[in-house]
Amino acid sequence: MPEYKVLVRSGHHRRRKCPVSVRVQLSEFALKREEGLSLVKEDGGTLPAQLEVVGNEACISFIIDELEAESIGIYDLKEEEVKRKGFSFREEKGEVALLYEGDPVLKYKYSEGLSKPYIYPVMGPGGLSMTEDGPKDHIHHRSLWIAHGDVNSVDLWSEREEHGRIVHKAFKKKIAGPVYAELTARNVWSDSNDVPLLDEERRIRVWALGDGEWYIDLDVSFIASYGDVVFGDTKEAGTVSVRVAPSIRAEAGGRIENSFGGINEEETWGKRACWCDYSGPLGGEWVGIAIFDHQLNPRHPTYWHVRNYGLMTANIFGLSYFERGKGVTGALRLRRGQRMKFRYRIFVHKGNTGEADVRSKYIDYIYPPSINIKRR
Repeated sequence: MPEYKVLVRSGHHRRRKCPVSVRVQLSEFALKREEGLSLVKEDGGTLPAQLEVVGNEACISFIIDELEAESIGIYDLKEEEVKRKGFSFREEKGEVALLYEGDPVLKYKYSEGLSKPYIYPVMGPGGLSMTEDGPKDHIHHRSLWIAHGDVNSVDLWSEREEHGRIVHKAFKKKIAGPVYAELTARNVWSDSNDVPLLDEERRIRVWALGDGEWYIDLDVSFIASYGDVVFGDTKEAGTVSVRVAPSIRAEAGGRIENSFGGINEEETWGKRACWCDYSGPLGGEWVGIAIFDHQLNPRHPTYWHVRNYGLMTANIFGLSYFERGKGVTGALRLRRGQRMKFRYRIFVHKGNTGEADVRSKYIDYIYPPSINIKRR
């Protein structure tokens, strides 16, 4: 392989454990899908890199370990003799388990008997699940999930009698490498009689940050394939929702914090914020899980339906509940053939909000460093 130099400009912010990607034309670079790659730093250290071919382009991704503000990281892109270990999938009936170097990370569940596909468990830094599936007080809270309580008047949230279903149809992509793993699934939202309401495509990309910390990038697209779709005004909805493990709940001694400094349900429920973080004790250490709302999302910054009993959900639809007395509605209509996309990053971390530097991690998400690659 010819020699290439990669330059990363940090911009105004210090970068630490920051994923970056760059695309190059295949016609200009002699790269192959099966190659193992690494980046060699000026001081001799190396970082794993991952290559994905997308059409006529090669996308090269890696995670910056440390880069000071207003600085440039310079790396040589090299072939590796031995392919690095990293992520792998284990297929099971009705679910896909994701592992990193043999240890469990999460499971994507999609079997026919479920009301909706969801992720459980989500393993944290201590090797325990950060989330809870189907707690007795809210059986429909499914760990890490997507749902809505009023889609063309169909309830796809509560799992009560006559509820609608989100049905897994196919996986469009599965990638497992040394830097990230990715699943892309196609689903159909339908009523209790299996009449389709809309198509959904969700992309789940997991980045390995080290020490049991993860980014889970979740991109969700809704497509009005079968007619107009109205997402009704309800607080019982979440384009992304998390139910934290019992010991992490704020009522059990954990803590909720949002991007404006709001603490716990009293200061965060129904409020708009760029991110929300839920942290607490688990297995003898303090851990947390944050959701980042991308600035390109509809109605950014999102409203938060977040509770001391363990629920955290990004919800742009429940405005009549969140803005009581203002005469506003959160209903949103998609015309037939239209598409609506949401982007989120879920940060599974050690420590509390400050110790994990959640604020800086959000900056990395919405204002990533610039990167370019050139042949020597």
